[in-house]
Amino acid sequence: MKKVVCLWLLSWLGSAAVAAERPELLPQPLSAQYGTGGLPLRDVSLFIAPNAPKDVVFALQELKGWMRERSGQPVKAAPSAGAATVRWVVKTAGQELPGPDDATNGNLREQYRLAVTPKGIDITAQTSAGLYYAVQTIRQLMQGTGNAAFVPTVTIEDRPRLAYRGVMMDFAHGGLLTVAEIKRQIDFLARWKTNQYYFYNEVSIQLDGYPTLNYRASYSKAEVRSIIAYARQRHMDVIPFVNFYGHLHELIRNEKYASLAIGTYGHELDPRQPAVRTLLTDWIRQYTDLFSSPFIHVGFDETWETKRLAADPSAGLNPENLYLEQLSFVSQELKKYGKTLMAWTDMSSFYPDIIARFPPEVVPVIWEYTPDTTAIYHYLNPVLKERKPFFIQPAVSGWGHLYPSADYTYTNMDLCLKVGLKHQTRGYITSVWTDSVEPFVRASWLFMAYGCIGAWQGTVPDKTTFTGAYAALLYPAIADEMRGALDHLAVAGQHLEKCLGGKNTQSLPRGTLVESWSNPFSPYYLKNTADHLADLEAVRAHTEEAQGQLITALAKVSGADSGFVQSLLVTARLVNYSAMRFLWAKAIADRWNEAMVEKKREDYVYYDLTYPCHSLLVDAMDETGELKAAYAEAWLSECLPYRLNTILGRFDLDFGLWRKLHLKVLDYKIQQKKTEPTPAFEVLFSPDF
Repeated sequence: MKKVVCLWLLSWLGSAAVAAERPELLPQPLSAQYGTGGLPLRDVSLFIAPNAPKDVVFALQELKGWMRERSGQPVKAAPSAGAATVRWVVKTAGQELPGPDDATNGNLREQYRLAVTPKGIDITAQTSAGLYYAVQTIRQLMQGTGNAAFVPTVTIEDRPRLAYRGVMMDFAHGGLLTVAEIKRQIDFLARWKTNQYYFYNEVSIQLDGYPTLNYRASYSKAEVRSIIAYARQRHMDVIPFVNFYGHLHELIRNEKYASLAIGTYGHELDPRQPAVRTLLTDWIRQYTDLFSSPFIHVGFDETWETKRLAADPSAGLNPENLYLEQLSFVSQELKKYGKTLMAWTDMSSFYPDIIARFPPEVVPVIWEYTPDTTAIYHYLNPVLKERKPFFIQPAVSGWGHLYPSADYTYTNMDLCLKVGLKHQTRGYITSVWTDSVEPFVRASWLFMAYGCIGAWQGTVPDKTTFTGAYAALLYPAIADEMRGALDHLAVAGQHLEKCLGGKNTQSLPRGTLVESWSNPFSPYYLKNTADHLADLEAVRAHTEEAQGQLITALAKVSGADSGFVQSLLVTARLVNYSAMRFLWAKAIADRWNEAMVEKKREDYVYYDLTYPCHSLLVDAMDETGELKAAYAEAWLSECLPYRLNTILGRFDLDFGLWRKLHLKVLDYKIQQKKTEPTPAFEVLFSPDF
């Protein structure tokens, strides 16, 4: 009797523990009703019929893999569907990817119902996409490891708030991600139930007939097809995002194509030239053959050069008419291929009525990357006035920072989602730009997940707890370390923005990257450092804490996770270096000026500045050289070699600055005339690159 009571008590305690530790689900489902107890993974069995559709088989094989990863043992094969503990129903065959009518036909394609009891798992899905998303939810539900692994008892009803939930990845401005990294990114985005992947390209896809265009700095058609197929298995549509008007400097800078431009070696095609139409007709044919998506985004943003040249009356340019002429031509050409055409609308800033003149089949896309509702409505109101369906596109504010500006990004995404939903946006696209080349894209993954989760559940996660929940799901073995590191990096970025991101940002919103490589000995930056001393010191303190957490994490992980942590570690070191170089410059100048100008005596100042193994100038050289090597290694784990030397040259230039000063100080020590007054450090040595 006592044995029975003890077993009952243990069972009750186990059920209570399961109920008390409900897993964090991201995105949150529409409804989730938890019971007590759970289904041990050791009891799970699965039947896959030989004639099951490939898309269904893929989802179930993924489930088997994740269950094995959690429990350490393979899922049992059931002899029949009736004998299996995992049962599934897919009501409609096909429809693996979002179609052009998903937002208007009830948006049911991705819905699913999931019921877990101590006896089994039942999944009912509208399509295989719903089945796949149910499997993603089960992946998050699984608790424990080894023989103790289980899925808690729960009934979930779920479907997305928005039919189209995408991420736009920039493959035109910065480094080019390797194909393996793109696929890792697609796997990552699938965890958050993302269904569109916008492949932003200007000339980084090889096209037949253009062999010299971005040679060895582009993707082959075979590589793009492999990416499309990989994403399709994960119910993600790869959408071509091309620019058929502006942002084509990499084409126009070639002498062969320079005559197609407005301006000289500029950025925009000239719609008045028949040769432009010939080129675009060929490009459109090739892109529509390569990409099977029903959608295509053609950009049509920031045609600044045309507007600038139009200011000269002799140029005879009408930017509004040229824009519409080009858009109409592209629209008519794409009609032949049955594509749904999307385009940005920022031209409405200059021509408020231009949306009314858009071809009727063009779907406007509102982009706004600031946390400002007024700015969002500035672009949205002209679209609402014309009652056009639209998409909304916020961004990860990472192109101007080594680590994205966290609160800035979160607020931008939140406001865009709220405004978009209020006015029935068709879709939500999270932008990831790489204009500054230097930042690693992996630093943006946290924020990409934030946007994708918000698009599914209709509200962004709580930013105060998101990092912890994200780290627990993605990195369970190192969750505390990752949460700590990411939080410290975000705070470090806030402090750095108070110091840099002022006058010289090159239109990067509050960007810190441009100024971070400026001459730290210039009068402006020496004063700036003195004014922001506490913030620069805080940058270093927080990035050192982040580094400590990441180094601890590296000792606990391996494989792809190790590479990802290493990228974040190098990012933390880079942010630290951004502050260090200004602090070191001030410390060096102050140390010299105190000893040699104010006190007028040498009190070991040469030792402090130039001693071969323990001095500020040698420290700076050491860190610059070590960081260059670490950066190159991290870059090549994520990107192709293209443009790597653009960044490594910055390290070389900085190393040269520290090395030149080291030699100048030593030369002065040897040659100085003690009868003459000693000038200030910045005057005497004129520190410059």
